[in-house]
Amino acid sequence: MNAVRGGLRLEATVILCGVIVLLMLAVGCSREEDQPAPTSIAGDRPPDQVLFDATITDTAEGARHWILDSQRLEKQKKSDEAELYTVHMDFYKADTLFSTLTSERGRANLKTKLLYAWGDVVVVTRDGRRLETEELTYDNKLGRIHNDVFNRFTRGDNAVMTGIGMEATPELDYFELKNEVAAEFDNDGQGEQK
Repeated sequence: MNAVRGGLRLEATVILCGVIVLLMLAVGCSREEDQPAPTSIAGDRPPDQVLFDATITDTAEGARHWILDSQRLEKQKKSDEAELYTVHMDFYKADTLFSTLTSERGRANLKTKLLYAWGDVVVVTRDGRRLETEELTYDNKLGRIHNDVFNRFTRGDNAVMTGIGMEATPELDYFELKNEVAAEFDNDGQGEQK
């Protein structure tokens, strides 16, 4: 009788281990499907390095200049370029946050600190100015953002400007639309085009 009980326990243990292994394989496969397929700046080659929840900080004279966060960063060893997924970049002046840039994707040159962002790009300042576009480039050396695509710039509750191509500072205190500029002002609920 003890031999029968021992055999049943051994059989139950083997079955339980088999079920656990199958569950682990199923969970592992579903996690792989949830992750985006590795892409590379070098074409079809998978990246050499993949970092999750990556943060890059730029400082000047001990004060933060900007902080760039990305949910996923991919890089080739021999390249200064990094692919970014879900970009969040905070800009600082005198170590105080003044604006935030977000986008679905980005590409950063880690040497020149040039950032190209695309996919629902939004720049918002602490005082409520807002730029919405599909792509832009941040030039760290010049301290400017620019593009050649459609832009929507909102200043306060009653002024909206649109146009093709722009140049601005990240804090949006200097903002220039280049072409097909239109402005809409709402005074006491009365819309007006200029």
